[in-house]
Amino acid sequence: MEKFRHKAALRILATVFGVGLLAGTASARDDEATLKAFYEAANSAGERELVVYNPNTNANAPIFDAFSRRFPNIKIVGVDLFGPNLTTRLEAEAASGQAAGDVLYTTANEMPGYASKGFLVSYTPTTASGIDQKYVGQDSKWFDWTLTVSGPFYNKTYLKAAEAPKSWQELVDPKWKKQLSISTLQSVSGTGQALTALTLAGKLDRAWFEHLAANHPVVSQANAQAIQAVASGQATIGLDVPYHFFMAAAKKGAPFEFIFPKEGVISIPLNEALLNGAPHPNAAKLFINWLFSTEAQSLLAEIGMQGTMPDAPKVAGAPDGLMFNVLDWRTLISKYPAQLAMYKEVFAN
Repeated sequence: MEKFRHKAALRILATVFGVGLLAGTASARDDEATLKAFYEAANSAGERELVVYNPNTNANAPIFDAFSRRFPNIKIVGVDLFGPNLTTRLEAEAASGQAAGDVLYTTANEMPGYASKGFLVSYTPTTASGIDQKYVGQDSKWFDWTLTVSGPFYNKTYLKAAEAPKSWQELVDPKWKKQLSISTLQSVSGTGQALTALTLAGKLDRAWFEHLAANHPVVSQANAQAIQAVASGQATIGLDVPYHFFMAAAKKGAPFEFIFPKEGVISIPLNEALLNGAPHPNAAKLFINWLFSTEAQSLLAEIGMQGTMPDAPKVAGAPDGLMFNVLDWRTLISKYPAQLAMYKEVFAN
């Protein structure tokens, strides 16, 4: 384990300084050969940028910046698009025949629809060999490259560690009435999807959500706003913050402390897909393959995310034996609609 950590650290340094490594394992050598071939092809084709449609370019800056340092001739242009705005953009590009985006990165609920409309291309990255099939999309039109690591958090200016809840069950204690910040569960959301995983695992039930509603939480329309409510002191505890958001905010001085609940964290897979008609196809394939490389999967662990490859390092700073409550895309499609209907009933008032 120590030997692997040492190699992972070297690869992270290589990412930071833009220097390639001659890796010592067969899988890493395969990664390097694949990445080199696509980088050379992108350079030969004059592909100097890569357009990535994603939910939050600022949040993904550590990943995008690492890629650009590793492959300095290619600049990532992140475009913040998700939900209806993303759908509208993809439909307009398809209708005009003028594709602008290269890679799509979003959550699983939208991907089957995009695939059926012909927006996505079947593409299997070489570096994803051996990945669990639950992380492979329909007809290999998308692959899950990372899992969010999300859980409750609190403002340590107003709450001492000894007083903070230690589990999801403790979050609905009446003593937290009007002190808990959440994003709305009455519309499609990552938080709602992830809590479905906890419910399916038998760790939450309808009564838990009824207790949550009865405590009159501070409700925001987006999770970013719910996080800000805790930062500002409007609420003491937040229901859901991605661990990589927390780590970045803590480094900037935010008064947050993350809670690893005893029932485990909530998690949703984040995926990538090659867009049909991508104007920079070699750069796109380079980026997609890099995401599953040993180098990138190690970087994810360092910034607070969990890679999906079998040998991906565990999240830095997480407790031993951390449980992930993950909702894969097939389960999401079959189970989330009923869960969303329940949310709407419980939080109707």
